[in-house]
Amino acid sequence: MNLPMRLDGTLSEEQKIIRDSFEEYCRKNITPNYERWISEKKFPRGIMKDLAELVLGATVDEKERLDEVTLGLLSETMGKYEIPVPAFLSMHFAKLLPLINDDGAREHYIRKYLSGDLVICGAFTEPGAGSDSASISTEASLNGDHYTISGEKAFVSSPGVADAHILSVRTSKNSQEEKYRGISLIIVDGKTEGVEPYEMENMASLFTGDFGGIRLDSVKAPAGNLIGKENQGFQILMRILSIQRVHVGLYAIGLAESALEEAIEYAKIRKTFGKPISKHQAISFRLAEDWAKLESARTLAYKALAMQDSGLDNSAESAAVKGYGCEAAFDAVSHSLQTLGASGYVKASPLERKFRASRGFLIGDGTPEVQKLIIARKLFGKDFAP
Repeated sequence: MNLPMRLDGTLSEEQKIIRDSFEEYCRKNITPNYERWISEKKFPRGIMKDLAELVLGATVDEKERLDEVTLGLLSETMGKYEIPVPAFLSMHFAKLLPLINDDGAREHYIRKYLSGDLVICGAFTEPGAGSDSASISTEASLNGDHYTISGEKAFVSSPGVADAHILSVRTSKNSQEEKYRGISLIIVDGKTEGVEPYEMENMASLFTGDFGGIRLDSVKAPAGNLIGKENQGFQILMRILSIQRVHVGLYAIGLAESALEEAIEYAKIRKTFGKPISKHQAISFRLAEDWAKLESARTLAYKALAMQDSGLDNSAESAAVKGYGCEAAFDAVSHSLQTLGASGYVKASPLERKFRASRGFLIGDGTPEVQKLIIARKLFGKDFAP
């Protein structure tokens, strides 16, 4: 079943075709294979080949590039069918590839990405620097035609799966007041000497290497692998993460939609006291409220994406989608699992998996508390906000 979401009336026919064709692919190719992939514990790299034909060009190819609203439809569908996170994030981190300085390196990585042979890890968090992205200590010094990088990234997605890592590094030791100006972004091949990914199994880990960190010991990266201008990477990163928050929120919402659908169907067939449990207001009203919250977050998400396409400041809206949207998604998944009772609590239940995954979205890419800070600064101005 499909929940009665109200977006269709505002979509173009082309957008509907893109969404529906991608959903058909997921229904035929993702759902039937998911349990096997989990049992094998290996990231299904064949997905990248399929996505290369279907959607990867949407972010980097001049002829195939899609607007953010249409990309949002893909992100939401990816969440609904639980496309492995390394593939989902690669599609959005790829937006940084056209900013690689060296023509040869840029063409190499884009070509590899468009062929489905490039999983990208965005490594910006460190053991001592999470939400405060400017307080990183990983250093990169320019020595002739290459940078030498040393440091550690932690709590990042797909370091053991990725073919390339986009790193935030400190390239200038300015004063604390100017710390934002001393950060650069650089792409490093995963097979480079001195790059040591390690695994950290989190609550939602499904595949070997899909979460962990990277140790960098005097890693040499060509100077042309710099993304954007030196010492201006923080501004680039904030622009990318701002819009990526919306897509992460939509992925979480899509995940919650699928959980809610399962709970609704279950509530119609599970009987207590001689009637379907959907007849009990405690059940039906709770799920109805979850639907309303998901729909409001979803509507805000597409508004934020439309604002991005129109060149408008959407920082508050993006933060609200990430904070409120992911909270609404987690609540909906939690209530869906509760509706199934013991049947949803067992390891064999997809809802158990979705519950663990949805909890992670309240931490990664900025917690709800950080998002409230962003919104407060927009509402009050930095001089009057926390």
